[in-house]
Amino acid sequence: MNEREALAILVSAQKIGYGQRQHALDEAGSALTLLADPHAYAHVLGSTGIAAIREAMRESGRLLEYLDRTGTKLIAQDDPGYPRLLRGIAHPPHLLFCMGYEDLSDPFPIAVVGTRRASAYGLRHTHEISRELVRAGVTVISGMAAGIDAASHKGALEGEGRTVAVLGGALDKPYPAENRPLMRRIIESGGSVISEYPPGVAPTRYSFVHRNRIIAGISLGVLVSEAPLKSGAQHTVRMALDEGREVFAIPGDIDRPGSQLPNQLIREGAHMAACAGDILSELVIEPDRKKEKQQKTADVPTSQSGQPVQRPVRRLDAKEQAVYDLLLAGDMDFDALSERTGIASDELGGLLMMLELDGVVEALPGLAYRLA
Repeated sequence: MNEREALAILVSAQKIGYGQRQHALDEAGSALTLLADPHAYAHVLGSTGIAAIREAMRESGRLLEYLDRTGTKLIAQDDPGYPRLLRGIAHPPHLLFCMGYEDLSDPFPIAVVGTRRASAYGLRHTHEISRELVRAGVTVISGMAAGIDAASHKGALEGEGRTVAVLGGALDKPYPAENRPLMRRIIESGGSVISEYPPGVAPTRYSFVHRNRIIAGISLGVLVSEAPLKSGAQHTVRMALDEGREVFAIPGDIDRPGSQLPNQLIREGAHMAACAGDILSELVIEPDRKKEKQQKTADVPTSQSGQPVQRPVRRLDAKEQAVYDLLLAGDMDFDALSERTGIASDELGGLLMMLELDGVVEALPGLAYRLA
């Protein structure tokens, strides 16, 4: 057993709180020493803590087997791949469980946060800004929830850049479950999915609050896309300000509930972000011109008129491909798409929405669609 594995076992002793764990580690000097003789630290751990460690040790074989089988990496605070800014927050995670790329020392990480109940306006601008940020060399950080989080990750994937998802539960308990395909895409693209929770720990409302300190702590700044005043995004902003991070907000329609938080933040002095350039200039991040040139000159499919269209960012299934092929010939209304593909209208509506979120198609007036 190495020190990281010992830390994983210690973290899996859930009845030991953060402060208690830190105190015990400070006295023992290492997790290996602590696990070798937990009774020596009974004055810190108490009987409950010692019993929790004994139980974690009994289950350690199962834990280590899971980590090996799934390829989960362990990133401790003294590892070079531990997020450089996260080390400096008030309560940095003792250990991060990671799937995907394990070097989290990204030079330009920017968090994107917002509501799960996002409007088309919020989803579109989040997607576009995230896409342009990664094309400039930024790493997009978010929580892989529905709505704004998912739009930010998908925008980063479309921009062929790097994105990191920070979960509010264990890696084997992603929330919502329907975002598992998104999780796979992030990992396969060279991104990372991380959590401070050991396998088997389901998310709770409190774990999401704890997760938000990681999202804020990793990042140079936090972009609030859409969120009501009382929301998880508000907690993330508060934590970001406590850690001296910059806060950005996308201005919104005053009639939308989701515009309440970003508009208030702008009134209180947050930087208004109408495009990625507003964030890049404030943080003095120079765009990666070589990457931008590669994006512009890459071969892209063209429509019948010869205009370039968006290449799908993932492998399309048979029905999605049928829609894509029809739209290569030009714009088409919803009813014609349903008739030509044979896809029922209720299923086609959901399919088109996913393709729109992925930046493959665009909705037009009159319930028509075209390739992006």
